[in-house]
Amino acid sequence: MIFFDIDSTLLDHERAEKMAAIEFLKVNKEELKFNESDFVKLWLELSLQYFNKFLARELSFQEQRRMRMKELFGNNLSDRLADSKFNDYLSFYKENWVVYEDVIPCLEKLKKQGTSLGIISNGEYKQQMEKLETVNIHKYFDHVITSSQLGVSKPDITIFQQACHQANVNINECYYIGDRMETDAIPSKNAGMKGIWINRNDRTSHLDVHVIHSLNELDAIIN
Repeated sequence: MIFFDIDSTLLDHERAEKMAAIEFLKVNKEELKFNESDFVKLWLELSLQYFNKFLARELSFQEQRRMRMKELFGNNLSDRLADSKFNDYLSFYKENWVVYEDVIPCLEKLKKQGTSLGIISNGEYKQQMEKLETVNIHKYFDHVITSSQLGVSKPDITIFQQACHQANVNINECYYIGDRMETDAIPSKNAGMKGIWINRNDRTSHLDVHVIHSLNELDAIIN
């Protein structure tokens, strides 16, 4: 069985987040006195900071969204208004959800070969399912497993072990493809899977795990 990460592996998360941040700045230009590049940088920093607090179970999924808004607009911002502003951002983010060009051909080929496919993601289940459905790739996956369901997140090897248990597959016969070396490839390998790092950004390789730069290269590894 082959498991995939979602963001920055199948879905172009960086592009969607950047474009959404730019649109959000335009809507709130009277309150947010930033140039475009500085605001995108700040947004990405806040996104990482507070999402990691969610993964560490320090904040709920809703709370980490609110805290991002309060960092931008001030702590006196009400929860209701923080939710409203984040929903504005979220609408821009969803409008920019697209998969990479190599995703559909890869998934189609694997399915035609009879390969079972799954998802292991650190995201919140409802939103990750919405992503898969919006970009019309949910039909390829037999199992979608997220950290919000299991209460444990990558790089903890437990999430990979529990995912294989839920899918009723032998972990040693499974592959995991993700865009982060330390979060995806190495811990999935340590859990017993065949970890694959998809590095779309440059030609860097790694001695400990398989590295691909496009999903077009996956077939050479699994076959």
